[in-house]
Amino acid sequence: MSTTVIVTPFGVAQQLAAACVLSNISGTIVPIGEFSGIVLADTDVKAGNEAAAAISKLAGKHEVLLLVRSEEQIDAGHYRHGSRESDVPAGLALKNLPDVLEGLLLETVAAEDVEGSIPTSSMTKLQASAATMSPGRAAMARTALLWIIAAVLAGLVTAFGIALALGGNTIAWVVAALGAIVLGFSLWRIWSVLSKGAKR
Repeated sequence: MSTTVIVTPFGVAQQLAAACVLSNISGTIVPIGEFSGIVLADTDVKAGNEAAAAISKLAGKHEVLLLVRSEEQIDAGHYRHGSRESDVPAGLALKNLPDVLEGLLLETVAAEDVEGSIPTSSMTKLQASAATMSPGRAAMARTALLWIIAAVLAGLVTAFGIALALGGNTIAWVVAALGAIVLGFSLWRIWSVLSKGAKR
């Protein structure tokens, strides 16, 4: 078995944690200087390479650095868009990055002991989705949720009004009509908000 550390361009550990949770990649996220990395313990070289390939797809045009220590050997390489682009001298990679990386790789430092570390198991997929939302999308989601609540309440009022109206209550028809109007407007607003979100 080996220890794998994948250094990514994500500057905020929580963003990398969210991306990994949504991609079903398990490990511990650690800040590494200006970057964030994920530590995969007790993995083999193949699993490390597969994880690096998956994470490189999440990083867009940016490279991710894979470091895998197996016994006395350290394999290092750059990944981009899901593919390994080049091998990297391990010594050079370790020299140019903070000392915590070498400690993690050699297991003299536990990932959980690094300040700001986040185990992916501590984040649900719902939390991960929220963490990856831009402020604009988060506001849009809140707006849509409010209109959904309004639509549900209007639907209940409409149904209640119709039930009373069928029993001979004339005013209940007015309540049912108002409920139906609010329901229709709420559904239109939900559609409008979600349509704008899809275009972004």
